[in-house]
Amino acid sequence: MNTKNFKCFQIVYEEKNLSLAAKKLFLTPQGLGKIIRNLEEEFGATFFIRTKEGFVATESGHLFYKKIKDINKELNELMIEVEHLEKKEKRFKVGFAAGTIKSINIDRLEKFMLHNNEIERSWIECENDLVKAKILNGDISFGFTIGKPKEKNLKSFLIDSKEVMLYVYKGHRLWDRESVDLNEIKNESIITMNEKHHIYHDLIDACNVYDFSPNIVALTTEGESIYRLIKNRIGIGISPSFYPDSEEIRGIHINGDYTWDIYGVYREDTADKEIAEKLVECF
Repeated sequence: MNTKNFKCFQIVYEEKNLSLAAKKLFLTPQGLGKIIRNLEEEFGATFFIRTKEGFVATESGHLFYKKIKDINKELNELMIEVEHLEKKEKRFKVGFAAGTIKSINIDRLEKFMLHNNEIERSWIECENDLVKAKILNGDISFGFTIGKPKEKNLKSFLIDSKEVMLYVYKGHRLWDRESVDLNEIKNESIITMNEKHHIYHDLIDACNVYDFSPNIVALTTEGESIYRLIKNRIGIGISPSFYPDSEEIRGIHINGDYTWDIYGVYREDTADKEIAEKLVECF
């Protein structure tokens, strides 16, 4: 029996949708479906009724879910205890959604890591959804994400919030404005962060509310490139308020109070909950 399949069952049960569950687990729906069928065969039970609306748990499925939640927690605690016995101190791993390292207090986090030997000191950024998936799967203990997670079993606390600004170059038609409505950038050339960043998807969604798609001419991996492209008049930029105004570029408030929010996130049932709570408190 592969106990990792219990996590697969848990996500399918909570999502009630094979495709959504597979996406969170970074599996194909076919592969995840096979795992569920194998579990059912192994236990000689039907855990789900497959319907057009999704996967509906049977009475056996409800019982199995209740039991494996406790098993998953105990397995997690067992792994930590075994690591202690084997003197593997670095068990608490932290993940960063793309862009968060730029905003959080690095000095404060570094000091916390140095004073807590259980934390593996690494600074690797990845996609926002991947950070959440790694927390859910138990691959990392704590994550900094953009936007409040909606996934079940994740506890989150607001760490920092920055206003999303419109940055324009001197001489642009909006240069003297103090604020703009989002629909005023409809025909502008827009520079913003790429699809790996939460702000890209927020921009698309916000513009759709005004019935237009933004004319994005440049996508970057980090904010400095946005600033440089604006300076060279490639377009105007949408970015969290990372940059001070200068003689060449200034930020303009976008009506609607759009924000870029960083949350500290961890599983409610993590065996290292105490460390996670202390990490949140240090911010």
